[in-house]
Amino acid sequence: MHVFAPRDDGMLAIGVLGAGRLGSALAAALVAAGAGRVAIGARRLDAVRTLASTLKIEAAPPATLVERCDLVFLTVPDTAIESTAETLPWRPGQAAVHCSGALGLDVLRAAAGRKASTGCFHPLQTFPAEGTTSEAPGLFRGITCGVESSDAPLSARLEAIAAGLGARVIRLEGVDRALYHAAAVLVSNDVVALAAAARRVWARAGLPAESGREALAPLLVAAAGNVSRLSPEEALTGPVARGDVATVERHLRALEVEPELREVYRRLALELLQLDLGQVPAVTAELRRVLG
Repeated sequence: MHVFAPRDDGMLAIGVLGAGRLGSALAAALVAAGAGRVAIGARRLDAVRTLASTLKIEAAPPATLVERCDLVFLTVPDTAIESTAETLPWRPGQAAVHCSGALGLDVLRAAAGRKASTGCFHPLQTFPAEGTTSEAPGLFRGITCGVESSDAPLSARLEAIAAGLGARVIRLEGVDRALYHAAAVLVSNDVVALAAAARRVWARAGLPAESGREALAPLLVAAAGNVSRLSPEEALTGPVARGDVATVERHLRALEVEPELREVYRRLALELLQLDLGQVPAVTAELRRVLG
């Protein structure tokens, strides 16, 4: 079989195996983009029937999905990718593609052993627990997808799918996948940790904890918007950017009531001093001493 040969209806048969946050969003986005004839699979079909009905696509058990599809996205948890791939009836001319940012193609060795092409398609995006299928396509527009593949035809196909979803592509061949993924975690998951820490400090200040999100969220959104448009040096505001040593000292004294959060504040402030802020060297030195 020719790699990615269209079916009789002229459409590529694409399977999405796993109906968690990513799998559900990816299936909805692929359908909306007209990427091919999409089907979704899971070990428990009752977990995907509602989604399949909403998207008007086929739902199938894993083995059946693989038998019927030319390209299969594995959107199962990272720890289950290798064991899942080992149980499936891959064939030559087919593609097995995982969606993990942290793992290389070696976890798909079972598919490669059956002469299937292997790849990775990792959307650099956060997929919330709540969301509708109508909102899912928008989660892919303007983002970057990390792509790796074992051969040129699959590379071209994955890049075309990303473009169809409105996403950009960055190639992951030769990249340290653990560090790549850690960078993504720092800017996504750890922002949630910072928001939770800020809420604790907010409550410590004597303010109602429940008002913290409403008050601080616009600040977070604005800062993220600045980071998306500007360099880190241009996006940074606040006491470190201003070289306001006295304010940083006051913050550190106040945060002594929460030593762990004080350390978070201190370490992040030191990281900000890695930027070229255009400060007088004596000011930077004093900030380092205070944060020291």
